[in-house]
Amino acid sequence: MAATRHTPHTMKHELLKAVSTGDAGLLEQVLGLQSSATVEQGEESCLKGVTAEGSSALHIAASCGYLELVKMVCAQDISLVKARNNLCDTPLICAARAGHVDVADYLMECAINEQEDLRARNLDGATAMHEAVRNGHVLLLQRLMSKDSGLAAVEDERHVSPLYLAVASNRADMVKVLIGESSNSVTPVSYSGPDGQTALHAAVYISREIGESLQCWDPTLATVADDYGRTALHYATLAKNIGPVKHLLANSSLAYIPDNEGLYPVHIASIVGNVNIVCKFMEICLNYDELLDNKRRNILHCAVEHGRIQVVWHICRNPKSARMMNARDGEGNTPLHLAVKKGHTLIFSLLMMDTMVNLDIMNNEGLTPLDVAFSTLHSDYTFSSFTNTSIITCLTLCEASGSPCHQARNLTDKWCLEEKKESSSYANVSRSILYISIFIVVGSVTAACTPPGGYIAEGKDAGKPVFGERTGFWIFMVANSMSFHLSTIAIILFVFARLTRHRRFHLILSAALVFGAVLSMVIAFAAVVGLTLDPANSWDEYILIWLVSNLAFPISLRVAMQLWTSKHRWQDISKVVAQAILVVYVIRASIIGMQSLVKSLLLGRHESCSWPWCAIQVDSAFLYPT
Repeated sequence: MAATRHTPHTMKHELLKAVSTGDAGLLEQVLGLQSSATVEQGEESCLKGVTAEGSSALHIAASCGYLELVKMVCAQDISLVKARNNLCDTPLICAARAGHVDVADYLMECAINEQEDLRARNLDGATAMHEAVRNGHVLLLQRLMSKDSGLAAVEDERHVSPLYLAVASNRADMVKVLIGESSNSVTPVSYSGPDGQTALHAAVYISREIGESLQCWDPTLATVADDYGRTALHYATLAKNIGPVKHLLANSSLAYIPDNEGLYPVHIASIVGNVNIVCKFMEICLNYDELLDNKRRNILHCAVEHGRIQVVWHICRNPKSARMMNARDGEGNTPLHLAVKKGHTLIFSLLMMDTMVNLDIMNNEGLTPLDVAFSTLHSDYTFSSFTNTSIITCLTLCEASGSPCHQARNLTDKWCLEEKKESSSYANVSRSILYISIFIVVGSVTAACTPPGGYIAEGKDAGKPVFGERTGFWIFMVANSMSFHLSTIAIILFVFARLTRHRRFHLILSAALVFGAVLSMVIAFAAVVGLTLDPANSWDEYILIWLVSNLAFPISLRVAMQLWTSKHRWQDISKVVAQAILVVYVIRASIIGMQSLVKSLLLGRHESCSWPWCAIQVDSAFLYPT
């Protein structure tokens, strides 16, 4: 509906002031009602003036709720009841939006053409009833329904009915008014919403009470699908509301209605990961293992693909789910194929524990799960490839075999493809690791030439490091040497990688060496700082403290951000805790091993010096017990 554009502001200032402030005396003066003379055409025409938004004096008075002024204006020009502003609002729509029941009653009585005026629609296609429901005016809704119940059947431009608005606003009282008066109405109440939804689609999200009342009012609502083919049961499952799901499943046939993508409600439950709803569907749909979507996926495929560990665990321990373990989807992938492809290690472990799972089934590309793991490994140039390596190791130990056709295909075109196209991610990662390696080599050489504390300037020990007889100094030297050698070997591997086809192997090996070099640099830095601490503290303890202080903040910040945006937050938190415990034990074991190494070196240099803390400075010896 196109809006009628009015001329610029033509309303008299006195008239605008009168209807805006509710000044009846001023309005009488403007209209000339205080004079005994008959109103002339010029005085009557002042009501034809409008504001910049096209609103007449009756629009403003109705919006403000000034009933006396509305009566005065209508008495002078009844045609203003049909007037529209730039948004195509009538005075009745303005009164309904503001909730002025008395003004709306009077305007309905003054309607020239009752049905046409009461069902007038604005620019958005909304009627006075839409505005009353949207703004929560239940008394006004009752008056409109009693005057013209056919208003409940009018939809706006988005095909939204007043009933849908009442449900979406969680107004059970309005819903009761609309469906209660419909029994006496000749025109049925519309329940439509956007995208082909019904009021029941919204009710399963909003209120169980409203949903049950709608089902009692019209039992066929549960079978109506939206533009995507989804019924109210699909929406209730997606919202994880077990109450509406149980109520809707009183009609078990609803569980067998798929949407446009072929997804049954049980598929939706598996995708969102609600175990209770999945169990309920498995009780109702005894042949749930036969329900497939348009991609020929069963519920186990969906749960594995979306990482729903609890649903997978529940399905795996159900003996009736045996047929789904090795079922192939439209691409020929079994649940094990998908678990390997997505890198879900916990789900992979659950499937591997089931002896019914076949490890050698090929998909449409001729790939077994082991082939998929190798393919993922070759296409992933990040440190997450270690997860794929563990999957490959597990499959190999379980005697999983690769596809003969895949091996033959790799034999003919593997090297050609690798020479033809080098992954951009490989180039970025290798360049970054190379820069880090060079930086560590330069830093290690610099640190070796300038030992902590400097050199002794005078005496018989002139030229020796100041802290040369301290344990922490030798820890620094060993760690610094390790970082230098590891980084140097990593650089050599990068150079050698250009001369061979096994680039990925050299990249992973170089990354591991650089990681060891970085860890050695951190230990060396902690040892240097430890030389200035109280010697009464065990050096392995302050090294551990410095490792945590230097690494904990950036790592914790990144992990916290990842957990905050994760879809499986609690599962990821459990994995992070387990990994943190493992890292602490690994660092502790490394420190103990280095302590033993330094101890053997010092005992070889100074037979008479007691372990673990012995510092010799000039002619004095100081013993620091642990």
